[in-house]
Amino acid sequence: MNSSIRSVLRRLGTDQHLEDERHQRLAREVEDARRRQVSGSGASGSPAPSLSDLPEELLSESEKRHEKYRRQQAMAGRFGPAAERLPIMTAEERRQRDKARPKWTQTQFEGPIEKLILKYGDIAEVKKHLTLGQSMKYEFTEDGRVLDRNGKVIYDGQRLVKDA
Repeated sequence: MNSSIRSVLRRLGTDQHLEDERHQRLAREVEDARRRQVSGSGASGSPAPSLSDLPEELLSESEKRHEKYRRQQAMAGRFGPAAERLPIMTAEERRQRDKARPKWTQTQFEGPIEKLILKYGDIAEVKKHLTLGQSMKYEFTEDGRVLDRNGKVIYDGQRLVKDA
């Protein structure tokens, strides 16, 4: 709301009659809710009335916040401690899991694939030393050949193929 509207409303003031009616209606609703709570709890022996039994509109902001946290704590109490609910991994299980995981090796650019083939000779070893971009650029066939994106043979399994 802009400031000019606020200043006009401030000068006009509030209609006391409407405010009084609103307060009376709220008081009646609160009293009805209390009466229902007292009549319900007296016969059944249930605990004292709580804020959750009152309509949301009747609660102040601090009461709403209090009720929210009370509900959260009640929900947390329904579950056991996390240590009892969740599977706990033993040291032996952790070692077995770590053995099964592949070890990450850092790669860095060592040169073009031709230089790597000359340096290492073995295609499996060359694959270990390729960067991610290089490994996406070349295709390795089952018969040991290396092809580039265009399908040209770079390595035929025995030697490097030079462009003619």
